[in-house]
Amino acid sequence: MAAKNANPAPTGLVVIARAASGQIVTRITSHRDLVGALHTARCVLTLKHDAVRVEVHHTEHSTSDYQGRPLTAMSRDDMLMEQIQ
Repeated sequence: MAAKNANPAPTGLVVIARAASGQIVTRITSHRDLVGALHTARCVLTLKHDAVRVEVHHTEHSTSDYQGRPLTAMSRDDMLMEQIQ
């Protein structure tokens, strides 16, 4: 019988909001698909005043700084450009 891993790898997506310094200011686990996670990311960027950028990543361990390439990302400037168009 195979032993179960005590700390299984996390699954799903996570929305990360970053301040201008690059520091993570919000981390939200998303159990939705990529489109749903992107909607959550837009809401976070709108509501979290110190966030200048949001990213959607595959979930990593809770201590991760998420330095890898995100699945998708958006900044406040991106949202402004969408409003202008």
